[in-house]
Amino acid sequence: MRPFVETSDPASARDPAIVEAGLRELLLRLPESEKHTDHTVTVVHLWNPDCLCNSVSARHTSAIINEWPGSPDVRFVILTPTSTSDESLSEARKVYPNAIVMKALPTDALPLTASPGLGIVSANGDMAYFGAYGFGALCTLSDEALFTNMIKQLLSGKDYGPFLNIAGSGCFCDWPAATQSAP
Repeated sequence: MRPFVETSDPASARDPAIVEAGLRELLLRLPESEKHTDHTVTVVHLWNPDCLCNSVSARHTSAIINEWPGSPDVRFVILTPTSTSDESLSEARKVYPNAIVMKALPTDALPLTASPGLGIVSANGDMAYFGAYGFGALCTLSDEALFTNMIKQLLSGKDYGPFLNIAGSGCFCDWPAATQSAP
């Protein structure tokens, strides 16, 4: 049990403008074939393969991805720590075959403090949501409707956010510090 953002984490992790800028920068690193389109909402899942808390968020992640399997309107990105092994990247690609799996880079501006977590970015690049799937010992929500409804609202052209959900404690692991360059 720990907060999604600790009091000792950089202030940038609590600043919606900095988080939004970091998400926009992250989207610029996507493969050219996956670049932003006018109708694409992007869902970023923060996944640390060494975190046991992934099991409590897996239901949420799978439900969101399964709501739009292969849809051109919703793009899924699984963001892993810089230190993630090739074997773990391969595992993520098997578990999330409809997602783009990529490593965080030491130079990324997105302030990453914990996982599992979620970011939702509108088609125009604005942050709609960033933070925890839920809080408490099991990081639970009654269902995934909160996130799927956010995405549906964005797809219908309505604004949502920015909502930075960092208050409260739950099952989170520290995001590993960048110790090596990613390929």
